[in-house]
Amino acid sequence: MNKLSATLLLCIFLSINIFAGEPDISDALKQINSGNIKAAESILQNLKSTNPEDPSIIFLDGLLTKNGDEALKKYSVVLEKYPNSKYADASLYRIFTYYYSLGFYNKAQIYFERLKNDYPESAYIKLANRSIPVTEETAALSPKINPASAGHSDKTIKKYNYVIQAGAFLNEENAKKLSDKLRNENYFTEIITKEVGGTTLNIVNVGQFVSEEDARHELSILEKKFGIKGRIVPLNK
Repeated sequence: MNKLSATLLLCIFLSINIFAGEPDISDALKQINSGNIKAAESILQNLKSTNPEDPSIIFLDGLLTKNGDEALKKYSVVLEKYPNSKYADASLYRIFTYYYSLGFYNKAQIYFERLKNDYPESAYIKLANRSIPVTEETAALSPKINPASAGHSDKTIKKYNYVIQAGAFLNEENAKKLSDKLRNENYFTEIITKEVGGTTLNIVNVGQFVSEEDARHELSILEKKFGIKGRIVPLNK
């Protein structure tokens, strides 16, 4: 178990003892952290058959949802409909990482502020406390803005300058597997092709970053969480 995964799991387990009445999904969380996704999915199906609307089950469903946008909807349901759920802060953190990984830094900032204000004792605050690039739009945002009403257009003044190259493959299917794996964790990815010495490589890029510092921070997380030995690639340089 890597350090980051262990920290995330500890955060979730610490919250379990605070609330009562919600189903215990700790076994499924352990299976996910161990990479036993099929076992976790089996537990989820059993739980959904009895109480599909419970926030703990919705949160678990989000963790196991492969499509990032659909997972985001599930986390949002937990956060907005069940703000007192033991997984509300975990859902909020997941929403934060979703927007941060896409490079939507203004939305990420909104949700980070909400995490600090609404759940001041949450262990996720430390995990979310990373450098968020300041653009004119980010600086102008009022802390009173309701995140639920924020639109999906992030027209930041600065352009993305860096991406992380997570892997380069001769086999397109291998590139797709890595891309899907990262997308399942709410990372923005794209696959591009490049001719090198007459050979076509399928390159998996992750994220969109304004500064090299942000790219390095995210690369360290990818290395700890997935064992990826990627590199930072400047754009248009």
